[in-house]
Amino acid sequence: MKSADDHILLLNEEDKGFGRFKNPSFNFDSAAGIIYTVDVTKPQGEKIRIESMADGTPFSLQKIYKVAVNSYRGNGGGDLLTKGAGIPKSELSKRIVFSTDKDLRYYLMKRIEEVKTLDPKPLNQWRFVPEEWTRPAIERDYQLLFGNK
Repeated sequence: MKSADDHILLLNEEDKGFGRFKNPSFNFDSAAGIIYTVDVTKPQGEKIRIESMADGTPFSLQKIYKVAVNSYRGNGGGDLLTKGAGIPKSELSKRIVFSTDKDLRYYLMKRIEEVKTLDPKPLNQWRFVPEEWTRPAIERDYQLLFGNK
């Protein structure tokens, strides 16, 4: 965002294959297990600031962390690992510690069969800043996309 009057979402002026979004909605990711902020005033590549691990322990750029991702992301889908993190596509498979032959839908289905009803709740481990810009922008974009609440 360049000002408080800008959109929080990257929107097309016209439909370019992804509807109103410049990026497909399946590329809207978040991370669990870390507390972080997304500073919308910063340039691409500098927006994310990790404050700590979700349990309060410090985050270290010198440490190597194991991260769970779905097969789409793990194979480079959405370019988040390749363009975003700068990992060559040829290196992605070398970084996989564990993989399963079942997809995420399978495990979700099995969990629903086991507990019958899921009760998902937001983790609230990340937020947009500066909030004096982002809160009104979120409200404006919500109304633009979905109308009045």
